[in-house]
Amino acid sequence: MGATHYSLPLPPKVSRALFRSPMVEPRKIRAVVPVYNDWSGLKTTLDSLEKLAPCPGAITVVNDNVDNHIPAWLNTYPVEIINYDGNHGPAYARNQACVQHYPEDDWIYFTDCGCEHVRNIIAHFKSARDKRDHSVVAICGSTSGKGLGTINRYMTEMNILNPPFESNLDPYGEKIPQAIITANTLVYAHAFYQLGGFQIDFREAGGEDLDLGIRLRNLGTLVYEPDAAVFHEFEADIEVFERRFERYGRGNRLLEKKHNPSSMRYNPFTPEKEEFCELAQLQIKSLCRGYDKA
Repeated sequence: MGATHYSLPLPPKVSRALFRSPMVEPRKIRAVVPVYNDWSGLKTTLDSLEKLAPCPGAITVVNDNVDNHIPAWLNTYPVEIINYDGNHGPAYARNQACVQHYPEDDWIYFTDCGCEHVRNIIAHFKSARDKRDHSVVAICGSTSGKGLGTINRYMTEMNILNPPFESNLDPYGEKIPQAIITANTLVYAHAFYQLGGFQIDFREAGGEDLDLGIRLRNLGTLVYEPDAAVFHEFEADIEVFERRFERYGRGNRLLEKKHNPSSMRYNPFTPEKEEFCELAQLQIKSLCRGYDKA
């Protein structure tokens, strides 16, 4: 993760279609939300998912906390809850939600705690799939910071939770993702199962989704639909900001080891807006610190 409109140092994508993905039907979508130490953020996400029109056919919450205690209010939501002992990380958690290979699910919608979704997000995903062929294996939406604080505006301006993009555009004039971001992506279920899901040696929230996206990229087409938008509130805390990017730096290093691109140790950059210069310097410093320690 790095500066705005960034790209991963990967070779050009080879055109191939190893799957025939179906159209997007809401009743055949399973939303998956892992939760770790953020019950209030989970409530925000579930409230948002309940208001969608149309709604996904099913919602699975995975409790990745150290203990399996859940708040009483969670049982009032029409969701499946998966509990297990211990904290294993978001890659493991999401895999647990999909391990049953639900035959009724054509698509898996990955989103995070603290996300609020545009009400017609599924309609946007459906429209993005409708105008393309059967080679689509994932549709990435856009993610922006929620709130007026400097950190939230910075995360939006720098496109931190949006996917990296190929250098060219697709035939519809849209950017082409090189990978996915699990705050807001719809993935074709059978392609996900073919790949064995997320790689669980990514123990932290950082790099596990890019890794899955790079592997999906080798099976078919990744699509970007900016109108399928979510809004995520980031903590207005510099120490949390630093820890986030140190984690991303460690994820980048593991990603580099797995896929052998050129170095993913980020170089300094200057944002267009002067007010963001200090945060940009801190972002790069933290990314490189995490990368160098990994």
